[in-house]
Amino acid sequence: MPGKKNGLLKFLRFLGWFAFVVVAVELVLRLFGYGNYVSYRPDERLLWVPVPGHNLTEANHKPITISDDGFRYQEKLGPKQDGQVRVFAFGDSVTMGWGVADNATFSAYLEQMLNSKCPQHSFQVINAGINAYPNSLTLERMKKVIEDGFRPDIVVIGFSGNTRMEGLIDAQGAAREKFLSRVRWKGWLRKSAIYDFVIEDLLRTLVYYRLRHMLVAGSLDVKQAGEELDVNQFTSRLNDAYQVCLRNNVKMILLVTGTNGETVPEHPFQGAMLDFGRTHGIPAINMMEAWKSINQDQIFEDYGHPNPGGHALIAQQLFRTISGIGGYCSTQPAVSTAGTSSASQPPIPQAVSAAGGMATARRDQPAN
Repeated sequence: MPGKKNGLLKFLRFLGWFAFVVVAVELVLRLFGYGNYVSYRPDERLLWVPVPGHNLTEANHKPITISDDGFRYQEKLGPKQDGQVRVFAFGDSVTMGWGVADNATFSAYLEQMLNSKCPQHSFQVINAGINAYPNSLTLERMKKVIEDGFRPDIVVIGFSGNTRMEGLIDAQGAAREKFLSRVRWKGWLRKSAIYDFVIEDLLRTLVYYRLRHMLVAGSLDVKQAGEELDVNQFTSRLNDAYQVCLRNNVKMILLVTGTNGETVPEHPFQGAMLDFGRTHGIPAINMMEAWKSINQDQIFEDYGHPNPGGHALIAQQLFRTISGIGGYCSTQPAVSTAGTSSASQPPIPQAVSAAGGMATARRDQPAN
């Protein structure tokens, strides 16, 4: 009996110390921003949507605000006012702004540019991007925003490299409920600083980015997209979304981005978006054309996500396109939607003048 009692005491003492260490590590990690990432809740239609709040980005721990409407925007949207123009940007983590602060996404820069250069109107540019969204969910969210009465005048549809997840939207019954349950559990786990540090930081850096092209082909290396992708289905979904825009008098802009070092479209969906734009007379911005002469190491956060300088360049192209399609900025020239044109660029916002300056270095020049 004494031996069993001593063994029980040792076990309880071990549990006590283990709990103490876990709590201590959790508290210390919270001092460094872990445990404060954006959480996602399950959604029957869109599968996962961000929970409102003031949080930090997974990379770089920059401020990220999710409004009560579920957008990365500083305020809840009220009724649209006379003279107000609403631009919604849809996409994945590139659009949402991976590793960049609220004021350093291309949506934030574009709003600043439009309001400073086009005083005839008041512009709201709402960031409706969601991390990890495939194109199918991006288009579905666009349709829902229109149906919910947010009254966009312009929608920007950003290309998503998460193309091996396109079929998630089609899951039904038990398979859909299982996925929603996973979203719910992960939402709770992300409240833990230890989980964020180990899973979202260490493993993401050491394993995820090295192996994701094997698990989700085309998500980080578009050359490995695979022939099983259904381009016809993608184009059909894009056309359905376009028809919704036409019925609601909403202008559509297609934004085709690429990965670091990609200078021509290498993913079949990228080409499909550009072809769809040409066929239907929709502005289609090819960012690979716009930044092919740039030292891309200086405008990318990592292999697939632009840094603030990269976001500023995207905002410039969107500014020029919007100036040319809607008469919103009467003093601005019409532009080519293939990338750059001979017209002068609008100024990069002062907040990233340094990053923008870096981004102008050509590929054959040494990095700073």
